[in-house]
Amino acid sequence: MAAMHEEEVIETSECANCGATEDLLKCSRCHTTWFCGVKCQKAYWPFHKSECRCNEFADIIEESEPKFARWMRSHGKLAVLKDDEVDRLERASSAASGPSRLDVMDSMYGRLEPKPKEASYSAEERLAMHRKIEEEKTTARRAALLPPSYLAIDIPRDMGMDCGTYRWKQTQSHVEIFLPLPENITVSKISVSIKPSHLTVDFDERPMLKGKLYREIKADESTWYIQDKVLEIVLLKRNRKGNYQDGMTNADTFWKSVLKSAPETEVLALEHPPTSYYWAPCEDAGSSEKEVRRLQPSKGQKRGDGAVTPAALAEA
Repeated sequence: MAAMHEEEVIETSECANCGATEDLLKCSRCHTTWFCGVKCQKAYWPFHKSECRCNEFADIIEESEPKFARWMRSHGKLAVLKDDEVDRLERASSAASGPSRLDVMDSMYGRLEPKPKEASYSAEERLAMHRKIEEEKTTARRAALLPPSYLAIDIPRDMGMDCGTYRWKQTQSHVEIFLPLPENITVSKISVSIKPSHLTVDFDERPMLKGKLYREIKADESTWYIQDKVLEIVLLKRNRKGNYQDGMTNADTFWKSVLKSAPETEVLALEHPPTSYYWAPCEDAGSSEKEVRRLQPSKGQKRGDGAVTPAALAEA
């Protein structure tokens, strides 16, 4: 290392405070500034403290590489940086925001193994991070209790969303809504009311989904059924591809949410329908009526007969 810095550093040996040249001692911290005694050191401290830094690297090599150690101290080199650390300094110099070059240097220099300081956060930021962690834990616990069939439901990007208590997706003609059923709930405890402009879903008299629909539907050609511990609701859009209301186009058939009054977290943040929507399937009213008939309870089977069991769900 010393071979890289052959020039000898000539030190000026005089008290930084009074200029004395005899009986001098170096500052025990930075090893670069001389003082004739403790009195002068204390008197000069207000001026010296801004540049007085411990150089652990130079201290370690002082005995084996004294010339290199003096070079590092005289040039203010407090550490040997790796390429990635040099990159960090260069990015900090050119960045329009964030930590300055001096901040980055302070976080790295003065240690044998330079590493950034631990991030510091305000009380508000710490609270927000704590809430996020708790939300993630709650989501994970809830996911562990959900039916595998519900977790396996695929929601195409920008064609629906996972709203926490329910999921939904759409085609150019239908909206499908999925709600996981609580353990041991009976069919008689499930209430679904489908009207042209409103939808109400109750589990054991507890509202799960209730309000005015995003757009009108054809209630008589919409239905619901239970499969693999999941309540599935299929709504036929009144305004759909090939069946537009006056003044509407295919873009107006796109739903951004299930309910008109849905909170922002349950609304697709899109200004226009995605391109994939125009390639989505579209069933006409005739095929929808066949689908409704297929989903109706078979002869002798009634909704509300006892608990929802895997065998009963397979028949639904």
